[in-house]
Amino acid sequence: MLSAETLEKIINISHTIALKRNDYFVKENEICNYVGIVKKGTLYSYFEDSEANMLVNELYNEQSIITSYRSFLTGIPSPAFIKAYSDTEIYAIEKKTYNELIQHQEWSLIFKEVADELFINKCFKETSLIKLKARERYLALIHERTRLEQYFPQHLIASYLKIRPETLSRIKSLDIHQDNK
Repeated sequence: MLSAETLEKIINISHTIALKRNDYFVKENEICNYVGIVKKGTLYSYFEDSEANMLVNELYNEQSIITSYRSFLTGIPSPAFIKAYSDTEIYAIEKKTYNELIQHQEWSLIFKEVADELFINKCFKETSLIKLKARERYLALIHERTRLEQYFPQHLIASYLKIRPETLSRIKSLDIHQDNK
């Protein structure tokens, strides 16, 4: 989680992007020109496989950092879509502004904090997919992001966890029954 000071500084120099439900922050094969922080609302990032199946890569809610970071940094097209699940507002910084600010040490440190947060989140997800069983991934997710199930439907959460929705239903059902014993 970004520090309150960093969050405030980013908000002060950003502009707000408003998205309606089902609007895109970025589409696959477009260059992502923004890094932002979700002010309100929810979004999700996903890839499409060769059979057009949606594979959710990330779930975003308030105060999440949002970008297709590789595309933002390199100017190459995004490999993923980022789509609003609900009406959303994002504090956004354009690439041009980022390039100007990064020249100053204070902003270099702020953007390092943003990059560190993105990297740590990616590492945690990758490690959980490799080392944890489905139930453990689900429990870790709801522990770390307590209100996530209020924001997103089960099929998106299941895709994010790399399990089928039926598997997630069974996991949740088992947990309810175990809690009642």
